[in-house]
Order: sequence, then structure tokens, then C-alpha cells
Amino acid sequence: MNYLNFKLLSQLTIGFLFFILLSCKNSQSINIEQLKGYWEIDFISQQRETFKSISSAPLYDHYALEEMSGYYKKVAPSITGTFETSDYMTEFKIKKTDAGVFLNFKTPWDEWRKKILQLDSQKLILEHEKRTFHYKRPILINFNP
Repeated sequence: MNYLNFKLLSQLTIGFLFFILLSCKNSQSINIEQLKGYWEIDFISQQRETFKSISSAPLYDHYALEEMSGYYKKVAPSITGTFETSDYMTEFKIKKTDAGVFLNFKTPWDEWRKKILQLDSQKLILEHEKRTFHYKRPILINFNP
């Protein structure tokens, strides 16, 4: 191997390692407190296909947290600026592992978990059974003075 080939190979190796380090996500960087509040499903993707809701009345998921556990509810906005919901809520526990951050849900009938792929103040991406659920923060208008 001559010097030019060695130099090129070493530069490609360093570039490749740099790319790998940048693409790795640290599960500890997710600020779980940002999960609190209302989220609207923007779209769902599965096997390179995207599915958007065609409903004119949005449904939101509302997440409440208390340390490493919480609950979520489905809610619908009303014309008065409040939300309509049932008393039913789904409880979950948060688990951080080397594989990522997970929401472990449990009801009397079933158990499942969703992996948090991305979470910031405006975007939430959850993965469950080879589907990714892309959420956005809704723009909420309060009609009450």
C-alpha cells in the first residue's frame, strides 16, 4: 500500500467514524418533562408509507407526568375552548435503558410499550410495532377571558 492510498483510507475511516458518532442518539438526552401536555397526531408511518388523518375534528393525546410514571387520555376540543374527555386514562411507567426511553403502558386487558424516538417542545415521535407516530403540539385557542 503506498502513501496516497494509506492517506485516503485513513481519511475515509475518520470520516466514517465521525458520521457514526453524529448519527448515534443518546437516550439520556431526552427531556421527559417535555412529554407533558397536549399532542396532536400529525401522521403515522409504516413501511415507507405515510398515513394522515382526514378527520376535520382533531383528537389529542394528553400526557400527565409524576416522576417516572404518568397517564394519558384521549381528548377532543370543544367550541368553548375546553376539552371533552372520559374518565378513562391509561397509566404508564417510563423506563430508560441502553436501547432508549420507553413508555410502558398497562391496562387491565393489555400491556404494551412505545419507544420515544424524538421529543422536544414541538415534536414527539413514538415507535410501536413497526409504526412511527409523529405528533406535533397543537395550537390551542382559549375562548375564555
